[in-house]
Amino acid sequence: MTTTRAGSETLHEALAHLNEASKERREEVQKLLDEKYTDLKIAFGGATRASAGWVKEQSREAADKARLTARTVDRSVRRYPWAYVGGAAATGLLVGLLVGRRK
Repeated sequence: MTTTRAGSETLHEALAHLNEASKERREEVQKLLDEKYTDLKIAFGGATRASAGWVKEQSREAADKARLTARTVDRSVRRYPWAYVGGAAATGLLVGLLVGRRK
């Protein structure tokens, strides 16, 4: 029983020593990574900010184009309402025929 207890204590001591060494090693590796990849972090951070600005600009342009298109369609519908009513009716008839054939 004493040998088991002594072996168990030795094992616990070895595990504690191993755990301490791994913590020290992990801290060293973390410092190395932080030092080596600081430039990459800066570069990616700048690229991320630049791409975010580009996306905002593109979405703003798309929204402006959508507004312009909506205004143009609105004016056209107000100017020629029966042409759009006829087109909608023809489209509805065509879709109805296609759906009716499938069944």
